[in-house]
Amino acid sequence: MTGTEPVFEIGGQRYVAGDRVRFPRAGLRWNRDRIYEITEAGPGGITAEADGCRYQLSRGDIAAIGITHADQK
Repeated sequence: MTGTEPVFEIGGQRYVAGDRVRFPRAGLRWNRDRIYEITEAGPGGITAEADGCRYQLSRGDIAAIGITHADQK
């Protein structure tokens, strides 16, 4: 991260485009288990892709479903 990239920050964690993440409180188990790649990040939310699908998630969406880096449990 160069410091000039758009960043999404929540719960003391920072996320930028290229990060691989999980959503631990997503409604369906397979959505909790799969890994998403952030394609865009900004103060208000992120855009993430998985399995050819793109998801735009607001700060409120992410607060509800949680977010962690894919290498964290």
